[in-house]
Amino acid sequence: SACAQSGAVPAGAARRLALWRLGMAPPGRSVPGGVQLSLPLELPQAPRLRALSGWDEMLADYGSTGLTTRSHPMALLRERLPAGALTSRQLAAVSHGGRVRTAGMVVARQRPGTASGVVFVLLEDELGVINLVIPPAVYERHRLLVRSEPLLSVGGRLERHAAAGGAINVLVDAIEAVSAPGRIVAAVQDFVAADARELARIERSGGDLQAGDFRAVAPPVMSFAAGRRR
Repeated sequence: SACAQSGAVPAGAARRLALWRLGMAPPGRSVPGGVQLSLPLELPQAPRLRALSGWDEMLADYGSTGLTTRSHPMALLRERLPAGALTSRQLAAVSHGGRVRTAGMVVARQRPGTASGVVFVLLEDELGVINLVIPPAVYERHRLLVRSEPLLSVGGRLERHAAAGGAINVLVDAIEAVSAPGRIVAAVQDFVAADARELARIERSGGDLQAGDFRAVAPPVMSFAAGRRR
């Protein structure tokens, strides 16, 4: 080459040689035909990433550690709930028999064999817990939602019986899933065969892994005993 004939050293090679002579590079290692110098690389600047939203941070917490010390999911979803949805604390101010709507994250589901098909669900919101009583007919209409959705919005009548120490229950007659940010929402058709197939798919896969879907990272739920009749 012209450089070889003239004895000139290319600028890049001269810089590498100077760094090596000054001891600014780690010792080289022998390779066939010579010595491979270990020189520092000039890395490009890290790309700018979009800041995580509060919902994305919460998903990342649940996905990595199974819990979060940030905002409760229902606090982040409060503005997406139907108008008039009450928190667990606000339910305490409603009279017995009053019509209410509320929502929360499912933390327990029970269908005791001695309860004649009644399903009991415990919801949790950012302020406390909510007891749901779901009659058999309502459960049969919304079986897939009750069994698989981690976030529920319900409507019904508030019960406060003195015999139960004034404990508050919601006797449910309407159930909807709470849509999470970025989640594709579709109506659920209550066909028994399709219902059974979809439920089996969800139970096998552990949940739908679409982006933004809280079901993918929702905390484990205390649920129906394995093998019990649905």
